Amino acid sequence: MKAAAWLRRYAAHPDPATAAANLVALVVAGNGPFYPLYVLALIGWDRAGAWLTMLASPVFFLVPAISRQCPRAGRAALPLIGIANSVWCASLLGCASGVGLFLFPCIVLAALVFRADERWLALLLIGFGIGSLTLLTEVPFSGLMVVSLDGVAALARLNAISVATLTGFVALTLINVLRARKLSPSP
Repeated sequence: MKAAAWLRRYAAHPDPATAAANLVALVVAGNGPFYPLYVLALIGWDRAGAWLTMLASPVFFLVPAISRQCPRAGRAALPLIGIANSVWCASLLGCASGVGLFLFPCIVLAALVFRADERWLALLLIGFGIGSLTLLTEVPFSGLMVVSLDGVAALARLNAISVATLTGFVALTLINVLRARKLSPSP
C-alpha cells in the first residue's frame, strides 16, 4: 500500500495534463521490465538481447521528476523518450516486428499533452515521431537479433495489441484533461 501511495504522490501534479503524462510514464516504466519476458516467450528463451528492450524503463520513471522542475519539459520528455525507445527496440528486433507501431501513441501524446501556446512543441514532436516512423518504414532493417519469420509474426501481433492497449490507455487518461480544457474559459 505504501508503494502505491508513494507512486500516486510521485505522479501528482497541479497541471492535469502533466499529471496525466506522469501517470502514462509510470505505467510504461512499470510495464517495461515485462516486455522482454513476452518477447522471450515468443521467440525463444535463448535470446538474452531481448533484455535490452527495457533500457528506457528507468528513463520513463524519471518523467515525473522532470515535470516537477519544468512541466513542459516533463510533458515533452514522455513522447521523446517513447520515440527514442521505439527506434531502439526496432533496431534490436527489426522493423518487421511491428515495434515501430509504438510511435503512434507517442504521436498521440505529443498532440494532446500541450497547451495551445505550446503548439510549436507539439508539432515538433509530432514531426519527430512521423519522421521516425518514415525512417522505420522506408529503411526497414532486420535488427540486431536474429528472429525467425514465425517469431517476427508473433512479435508483430503482440506489438499491435500492445499499441492498441497503450493508445486506449492514453486516450482514457487524457480525455478528462481535454474535456476540462474545452469547458474552461479561454484566456
